[in-house]
Amino acid sequence: MYLSDLHFHTLCSSDSPATLAQQAEAAMAAGLREICVTDHWNLLDQQGERLPTIYDWGPSLSQWRALRDRWPGKLELRLGVEVGNGVLDPAAVDACLELPELDFVIGSLHSQSAKAGGRGIFTAARACTTREDGAAILEDYMDMLEELVQTKGWDVLGHVIYPLRYIPAEHGLDLRPWWDRLAEIFRAVISQGKGIELNTSAGTTVEQWREVLALYRDLGGEVLTLGSDAHRPQFMAAAFPQALELLRALGFRWLCVYRRRTPLFCKLDS
Repeated sequence: MYLSDLHFHTLCSSDSPATLAQQAEAAMAAGLREICVTDHWNLLDQQGERLPTIYDWGPSLSQWRALRDRWPGKLELRLGVEVGNGVLDPAAVDACLELPELDFVIGSLHSQSAKAGGRGIFTAARACTTREDGAAILEDYMDMLEELVQTKGWDVLGHVIYPLRYIPAEHGLDLRPWWDRLAEIFRAVISQGKGIELNTSAGTTVEQWREVLALYRDLGGEVLTLGSDAHRPQFMAAAFPQALELLRALGFRWLCVYRRRTPLFCKLDS
């Protein structure tokens, strides 16, 4: 099948040491036919401080242009971006996404809302000492997801289970208490012709997606991308065989790639 990884990072993200060439070589070794580089553009840092609302495309464009035609017939290399907390300034985000070469935009929420202090969810969630603390983070997260789907600056919602990566497992939390709200969020996604991703988080999360993906599928969701969120080459396409098995079991027929912010459907079993 035509297998792609539409969520990974390079040294153009502050938390990745990898070059795009290294990630591409790892992708080919994993049997991928297409990748889309989605480096971070966050509007808040981990301490809740505001970051620039104008994205510097220079480094991303430079490395992508140098490599985009290097592997003809072997690997398709596309340009994307992961926007973190774009709800803070949707107009500024939209303006920066007017780039002819841009194929794909992930809309993610990496930080708490401004009213909750704006701290990075990675930082806040790992610091949870009670179930109530974790539930408050998830409540705030759902509020922001509802805001995000009303903006234009995204094509798929990134890692919708994101806080559950970091809230300590002993608190026993999942998204079930917010199921009705999540369903409405997915209905908004579907009505706009947009999608969500299955993010394997460098191979650490696959089964955790089962109920969320089943809900999306039951509501009629078909626009779906697959991403490893790899920050290092060894994690490119991590746990993709397990992810594909899950998608088939849930009845998904397609995975999507993107061209100029428009999904193309690739048969899951082709």
